[in-house]
Amino acid sequence: MGLFDNIKGLGKKKKETTVNVPQQNSIMQPPTETQQNTQSFDSKFIDGVNQRISAVENEVSKLNVSMETAKRNISEIKEELEKVKENVKMVVSLYEMVSKKFNPFMDVTPEEIKEVTDVLRENIHDLERMVQYAIDDLKELYGAPDLDDMISDVEHQEDTNDQ
Repeated sequence: MGLFDNIKGLGKKKKETTVNVPQQNSIMQPPTETQQNTQSFDSKFIDGVNQRISAVENEVSKLNVSMETAKRNISEIKEELEKVKENVKMVVSLYEMVSKKFNPFMDVTPEEIKEVTDVLRENIHDLERMVQYAIDDLKELYGAPDLDDMISDVEHQEDTNDQ
């Protein structure tokens, strides 16, 4: 059942073993009430500890399953984010090509192209921020630890220790 099963079994063996000690009286004395209480307390304590260990083992296995599910979800989100980034890059490239060559209403001066690309770049950054917020929200929902904060804390402590 748990970690202390062997200890409990050993305790029983000790109770059952007898040592041949020469006694003056041939009459065996029954164990006193305090000895019986101590033995029952020990076995109850060991049973309680075994039950608690089993409960903790069950909780750890459940947490393992939850953590694996969260890792899978995060990796899927990362893959989807990479696909979105690639699609955005392709759309921006296509837009620039079309606007430069085929748009009769757009003047093709470098300054205007720069302004358009700057606006698109800002839109992409806004999109990246929104995706990062969504990832942060998912981390909060699934209770996943924020690895970036942990890494920055460790780096900050190392910097502090170096000084």
